[in-house]
Amino acid sequence: MVAVDTEYIAIGCNRTTHAAAWGISGLVAYGANRLVALYDPLDPQQRGVQATLLGHKDRVICVEFIERGDRAELHDAALVSGSADNTAIVWTKNNQNKWIHSATLEGHTGAVEAIGCLRAHTLVDEKDLIATGSADGSIRIWTRHAASGEVSLVQVIQLGPKYPTALAMAYLPGSKTPVLASAHTDRNISIYTWKKDGFEKAYDLRGHDNWVRALAFATYTGQEDDQANAVKHTLRPGDLMLASGSQDRYIRLWKISPHQQPQEKQQQPKQEAQESGSNGLTEDLLQALEDSVATGEELSTKAHLITVQQGNTEQQYSLMFEALLMGHDDWVYSVCWERPRLEQGAMVQPMRLLSASSDKSMMIWKPDVHTGVWVNEVRMGDIGGNSYLGFCGAVFSPDGRLALSHGANGSFHLWKDVSASEQEGLSRWVPQVSISGHFKPVESVAWDPKGRYLLSASLDQTARLFAPWKRGETLTWHEMGRPQIHGYDIKCISFVHEWQYVSGADEKVLRVFDAPKSCVESLAALSGATDMASEAASRPVGANLPALGLSNKAVFEGDVQEMTESEENHTLLQSYAHSSSTPTALMHIMEQPPFEEHLLQHTLWPEVEKLYGHGYEIMCCEASHDGRYIASACKAATADHAVVRLFETSRWKELDGKIAAHTLTVTRTRFSHNDQWLLTVSRDRVWSLSERVEGDTENPYRLVTKNKAHARIIWDCSWSHDDALFATGSRDKTVKIWSQSTGWQCAATLKCAEAITAVEFAPSTSKDGKYILAVGFENGEIHLLSSEGEKIYAIEKSDGHAGVVKSLSWRTTADGVWQLASAGEDHAVRIYNIRQ
Repeated sequence: MVAVDTEYIAIGCNRTTHAAAWGISGLVAYGANRLVALYDPLDPQQRGVQATLLGHKDRVICVEFIERGDRAELHDAALVSGSADNTAIVWTKNNQNKWIHSATLEGHTGAVEAIGCLRAHTLVDEKDLIATGSADGSIRIWTRHAASGEVSLVQVIQLGPKYPTALAMAYLPGSKTPVLASAHTDRNISIYTWKKDGFEKAYDLRGHDNWVRALAFATYTGQEDDQANAVKHTLRPGDLMLASGSQDRYIRLWKISPHQQPQEKQQQPKQEAQESGSNGLTEDLLQALEDSVATGEELSTKAHLITVQQGNTEQQYSLMFEALLMGHDDWVYSVCWERPRLEQGAMVQPMRLLSASSDKSMMIWKPDVHTGVWVNEVRMGDIGGNSYLGFCGAVFSPDGRLALSHGANGSFHLWKDVSASEQEGLSRWVPQVSISGHFKPVESVAWDPKGRYLLSASLDQTARLFAPWKRGETLTWHEMGRPQIHGYDIKCISFVHEWQYVSGADEKVLRVFDAPKSCVESLAALSGATDMASEAASRPVGANLPALGLSNKAVFEGDVQEMTESEENHTLLQSYAHSSSTPTALMHIMEQPPFEEHLLQHTLWPEVEKLYGHGYEIMCCEASHDGRYIASACKAATADHAVVRLFETSRWKELDGKIAAHTLTVTRTRFSHNDQWLLTVSRDRVWSLSERVEGDTENPYRLVTKNKAHARIIWDCSWSHDDALFATGSRDKTVKIWSQSTGWQCAATLKCAEAITAVEFAPSTSKDGKYILAVGFENGEIHLLSSEGEKIYAIEKSDGHAGVVKSLSWRTTADGVWQLASAGEDHAVRIYNIRQ
């Protein structure tokens, strides 16, 4: 009997504005390719991604929690995710506390770009209200019955040629009448109010001069500082505040309030004008005023009245521009209010707004205590450096003490407020350990020869190192390094020895990387493997990427000394891409898993060699177990290019002897564990076997046999631990087992229901003496089969990949548990524990 559980999941966040949401329970849901990943940043053990929800057929664009309850009893009732497959899915928890697919919202003919759910202090109606905005130019309004979970379509709002980029819903002040704010690609924000059976357009808020990317509602509850400091702003308790963030780099605050008496209304603009005059006009505001005049827009504080039918009476509300927040240098992608909390029996809305921008920063905005003017309280992020395209979105934790942002490269950045009290006057935010993962398909995974850490290669042009972080009895997995950040999509990796690997990418060159001293020492410290530290001697300190190059340049201790002593010598520093990659930072031994900024700049491995010879992009590479030879192949449409080239690692030269057994692209090369045999498989449906020739330095492997074994392309092959068998897996939905005892004849054919894309023999036989084979399929499933064809275990679909399984790799842990690492087209790296 075999028991399988998931040890670790690494997967990056999608590059969309609304891809992440932080629920009241503390759970973060985010779109990860076609999956919705669930992650708890508040988990004291920091286990990372807890589960992934499979249901969508295309990329998840937006997620949002449905909230229910009264004030302190508010909770996450459900989760809604919108996708490029034109649908939205409602997820709910079952009795086993697992999130399950509850309902599908169908009808849109374009991608679902935005989701709006009601936000209020009290949400106890029988039905939940959901709005979905799509690229088909429509907003659909749905109701979800709280008890049954049944979802029904209420209304379709057609927008014409424009489409919604953000949605937000709340109750109008002092009522239970829903109001919907919708940002469109025409730069306006449309306000809709509920009338009988649906929403009706009430007004267009104008002011932004580029697309509005984010909207957020909050109900103003008043502040103690208002009376203490005699602040005379226009907000009154109960007013509804709307924050909008735009690609014009500005954030605007609007207010919706019950209509007051005419004389009061006339006095307010004068009052406001006097205040703004007394405070003085900043240069930024003057520039904004000049820009608005030039573009024909106006910074208007005029109140616009809308009339809403509430039962038998009519109520008037005023819509008004409240404040302009300037500070970001690039597009503002998201805005998020701090969540209201219960204090002394009353709900209090903190006046703090979090914004994220592609200028690589997050800002927290707060009204000044003395003047009421909104100011930037704190700015977090990467000043300069390399964070790709900045942040796509940011969210507050339920208690407002943490802020989480997701970047354009799929990474998360977690910050914590560590200031002792709000009376300090200055917030102190420090970065915390978060999660990371690839943001494009993962092509290959490989354990190092001693099975101590895992390396993965992806089309996101990075190679990443994953290892356990051990502290006391707690062991969790994290990304510990990024040895290679490349200019080409990386296709394959293979270890030459435990601290050296070779990689092939969509270029004609193989590159060899050697671990730096800082990496070895940090891994030893974090994983508790004390034997690693002794292997760090004589290694370079670290590596830097030259500003105009693709090769990671080694930095030795002598270089560090020289660079530290001569800081004025800029010629030395100019050869590095990031000024923040200071020489002393490269020597730092990590005490915790690194942050994204550290991964990008300080964990590169020096490139020690390039291997030339191929005429087209590299497809596969494999190093022999003794580390003497590397076999590789490239894309090929003719027999001339379909050769397997052999490189010698002592001289890093290509050998004369090539293995010419195929006519089309070779998809995989594998050395047997004793290096006696070299197995290759190809698109031409043929496998070939070459035997080691001792003493022949130029032709170490000689072709001995080949077999047209399958009816379709052979994607992968694997040797058993004792080299008595090898397996080939093909798109023809069969795995074939070939035995040395029968002269490499087919010993068994395992028929499967799906095309096979990855195969890997277990590191030893099972307890009952069977050869175990892990098989990855085109639909993302992973099965464990015996060499006789018996299905031993099928990993649950919910725990598997959402696309093609690209690579599989086994290791045996110190306590004898098997661990299987898998790489998928769904951007995920997964590690499974397999106990017999």
